[in-house]
Amino acid sequence: MRAPRFSLPVLDVRPVATLESARRGYRDRVLFMYPAGETYALRHAQPADAPAIHALLETYVREGRLLPRTLEQVYQSIRDFVVAVDGETIIGCGALRIYTESLAEVGALAVARAWQGRGLGHRIVSALKEEAKALGIARVIALTLEERFFHRQGFRTTHIAEFPEKIARDCARCARRSTCIEIAVVHDVEADISDTGRN
Repeated sequence: MRAPRFSLPVLDVRPVATLESARRGYRDRVLFMYPAGETYALRHAQPADAPAIHALLETYVREGRLLPRTLEQVYQSIRDFVVAVDGETIIGCGALRIYTESLAEVGALAVARAWQGRGLGHRIVSALKEEAKALGIARVIALTLEERFFHRQGFRTTHIAEFPEKIARDCARCARRSTCIEIAVVHDVEADISDTGRN
């Protein structure tokens, strides 16, 4: 019996990508080989990853670049996360939070400083977009201070008022609502599906 296909994509891999046997379906691990001898894995997070994810996020919370979340909140949402690991060290993370059958959000995106500038953030966002596509979700949003980064990932700038689901669940209770400077961006997953169908 053929194992289910893993949902996280192999992206811009040079020269070779190695896929481990899919023992646990779409949550199995994918290893990527990158130039200059760099090797890391991109996989779904496990509960044991929560403290390291929280510590990485806190680096950017202290700078005001991410909203704070407790370790307990990370544990509660651990199934939303994708992590990049170098050996046993978590070097990047991102989460796909689902609001409705047609809307999800990319959030909690962070890359360790030593790994910035190597395209790791791009690969995490791409993996989360692929996850949304596999789930049949039509639109993926993000609230960000890095508008240009998301534009390079196929997002466009919009207004948060377009997404009452997000406002009702998060923004209405946010302590920073009145002073929020984050920019809303959206990616139409259906456009990706249409483009694939034309190829």
